Parts: sequence; structure tokens; C-alpha cells
Amino acid sequence: MRLERAYGPAAFFLLVTMSAACDSLLEVENPSSINDEDIRNAQSAEIWANGALRSVQEGWDRMLTLLSTASDETRFVGAHTWWRDLDLGKISEPENAGLNTEFGWFASAQWMADEAIHVLDSLDAAGELRDRTLLARAYLYGAIAYATLADGMEDYAPSDRTDPGPALGSENMPVLYDQAVDYASKGLAIQSSGALARDLLAIRARAQHGRAVRKKVFPPPADVSGGGLVMSAGAAQDAQAALSMDGSDWRYDFLWQAQVQTSETLWQVNCFDNLGFGARYAVLTPNMTLVDSVVLMDPIDRVPDPWVERFITTFEEHADGPCDTGVLGVVSAREMHLLIAEDALARGDEATFADHVNQVRAFESLTPWRPESGISARDLLVYERQSQLLMTGRRLADMYRFGIVSDTWDPASIASLAPGTLFPIPSREVEANCHLNPDVSC
Repeated sequence: MRLERAYGPAAFFLLVTMSAACDSLLEVENPSSINDEDIRNAQSAEIWANGALRSVQEGWDRMLTLLSTASDETRFVGAHTWWRDLDLGKISEPENAGLNTEFGWFASAQWMADEAIHVLDSLDAAGELRDRTLLARAYLYGAIAYATLADGMEDYAPSDRTDPGPALGSENMPVLYDQAVDYASKGLAIQSSGALARDLLAIRARAQHGRAVRKKVFPPPADVSGGGLVMSAGAAQDAQAALSMDGSDWRYDFLWQAQVQTSETLWQVNCFDNLGFGARYAVLTPNMTLVDSVVLMDPIDRVPDPWVERFITTFEEHADGPCDTGVLGVVSAREMHLLIAEDALARGDEATFADHVNQVRAFESLTPWRPESGISARDLLVYERQSQLLMTGRRLADMYRFGIVSDTWDPASIASLAPGTLFPIPSREVEANCHLNPDVSC
């Protein structure tokens, strides 16, 4: 398992100060007023990479909170009505306070990743970047940021700080996946081996698969033909390359540590008790704050899903302490196997499907799938994605394309009536953006 630590304000300042002591980063005319160009130099390179990490981790986490609430992974058990509305399937409302609150975090993540890449790439081109892995890392974070936006947003208007941009248009949103692929490819041109290269390959595979999935679900209603399966030869190829680099049960995680950075998703479930795990996954304690037991059953061995049990235990292990700290997985070896398995199944290659889905099952010492197992290959894939990709942001799109309706969705909600609906540009952004609001001048 590879963890990424995001530096908080105190650590960020410490990095600046240490760099200043060694390389005179702060030797400017007025040290109390640092100009933009004063930190765009070789001495600040690590700060840019770590700043991108922190921002992207925050944005990814905030999108995860929205996506998991709109899906059946978490359910509303608290007080804030905007989470209740998402839980009911009312996800097309630009006035939703949760959407308006969280949007700024993942929009900032996209900008910060782009800016870090621009600074580090400029330093690299000038021959001033001492450690090129910093640029490769920035490309990884940028790829995550763009794929995350494309996963959740119906439309998006990229801005440059206070300079608003026009909306891309929902029909053009797949270009965000293309940008993620491009960033990952540029990172791989720098880093061709080791864990970082593996993670870049995995994110590139995920972005290509995400693009194929979005085409399946958007615009609504989602296309459930072919069992909802998608083919993506590029995703399968990159997934296999990542697995060839590392055949273990690896996972690329974001790490939240006390007094450094905290997770909104973990906080909403463990601290604020506003959200709890969905009824299809677990029974909650009477006070609705913790999981009493896991009810998602493995369809072959008929036992509570061991990965879900372990995931929830790890998720909740800090509930009585630093309840908004811990780890959440961004991409994993298990997902790579499932991408290959799905592509193979969509092409009618059941042998390759069985090979890779059974490698996932072997990680938990579960009985291998066979055609006579009593569950179809397609239904097993749906199940394994539900289990193995729990709380990674994949579930809502999977529900749409596999024809699954959340047990909490109102039958009259947009999610029920128009499956494939994603989050709109929030009202706060519309009101402030002159390209979206005719009452605001540019």
C-alpha cells in the first residue's frame, strides 16, 4: 500500500522556512510580502508538488462525500438537509448547500494541480528542476483532479483564480478524462518504473475506463444495453501494465493525519454522524453512529463480504479519537483486475474474465468463480465492483449503468427518473461567473 501525505498549513510553512534557510527563498525586498514570482523557482519545487497533493486530496475527498451520499454507499442519518436531499436522489439541484460548499474544493484542486504542473514544467524546461519526480508526481495529482471532476460533474466552468471561465458544456466534459490521460502519459515519460509509474498507469487506466462509463451513463437516461458493460482496450492494457509492475495486493491511498489534514468524508460519518453506511452494506447501531454488522454477502461463499468488513473496521477505527483521520483508496490492484475482467467480458472472453476476477477473490481467500457457481459472470462483476470499490467514487455511475436503484431514492427524484444525472454547476458559481450569469459583467 502506498500512502500520500498531504501537508497542512503548519507543515507548508515549515517547508517554506526550511527552504528559505537553505536557499534564500524568502530573500526578497520585503520578506513579509512574498510576490507570486518569488516562489516560482527551483527552491520551491517540492512545495509546489506538496501543495498540489494537498489540494487534490481535499478536492477528491469532497467529491467522494457527494458521490457516496448520492449512491447507496452512505445514507443520511443526521441533521443537514442537503445530505438528505442527495440521499433521496435529488442531485440536480444547483442550490444544494452541500454541492455549493464542496464545489470550491475540487475546483481549486484542478487549478492548483495545473499551476503546479506549469511551474514545475517551466523549471524542468529551463534545466532548473533538480528532482524530476516532483513533476511526475504533479502530473499524477493533475490526472486525479481531472478524472474526479469528470466523474461527478454534469458540466464545469474552469476558472483561473478570480478570472472565471465559460462552461465547457456537458457534451464536452469527456475532454477532462482526455486531460487526465495526457497528464498521466506525461508523468510516465518522466517516471517509467517504480511505484510512481505503477500509480500513473493505474490512474490512466481508470481515466480511460471512466470515459467509457460516462459515455454509457450520460446524457440520461443511462444506456443499460449489453448489461451495462463497457469495453476499453486502453484501460485494460494500462491496467495489465500496472499489474505487471507490481503483482501484489497494492493500493494507492490518500492519508489524513491529525493536525495535518482531515477528511470531510471521514468526518461526516465518524465525527458529525451525519452519514452512515448504506443498508445494503451494513446494519447500524441503534444510535445510527457505527456499524453493528456487515450484511453485504458474498454471492458464492454466502459469508459477509470480508473486504467490506475490513474496510468498514478500518474506516471507523478512529471514531472515538481523531475521527476525521485515516486512509481512503484512490486506485488499486483490485480495480485493475476488475477493469481487465470487464473489458474481457464485454468482448465475450470469459476465460480472461474468470482469471482476473478470481485473482481478486484470491486476495480474500474466497472460492473461485466458475460458470456453474450459481451467479452469472456479469452479476459477479457488478458485485465485485460494489464490494472492492466501496467508497472510491465509482458506485453512482455503476448503479446507473447496471440499472440499480438506491433503496433511499425517492421514486420521483431525478436519479430515479433520469438515471445518469450528475451534479450541476452550483448556484454559487453561476451567480459569480459572468459567463454563466448575464447580470454579472466580465
